[in-house]
Amino acid sequence: MELQEIYEKLCTLGLPVAYLQFNKPQKLPFIAYFEAGTEIQGADKYNLYRRTEIRIELYSEKKNTDLERKIENLFRTVEIEKDGDIYLHTENMFMTVFSFETIQKIKER
Repeated sequence: MELQEIYEKLCTLGLPVAYLQFNKPQKLPFIAYFEAGTEIQGADKYNLYRRTEIRIELYSEKKNTDLERKIENLFRTVEIEKDGDIYLHTENMFMTVFSFETIQKIKER
């Protein structure tokens, strides 16, 4: 799954969405997503693949299980994990973190 596809899926929720960060403060709720790490594996130049961890962070005023389920449903074709809820005291908001891996074969150019 490419980053553009992830962005397009998240945009269907009707919330502000940005890669990694916004340029200005957003009204809650909003979503940030990003690549949290990439590993390239394979035995030779013909069997290489890229494994990338994607993180999605949902920021909200209060716990919003309906919105969490919508995010889970958007990515039901991958094994998505909900890492947990974090209350950001200095920001007065909740952050719910989801993560999953994408695996792509690297094609020779």
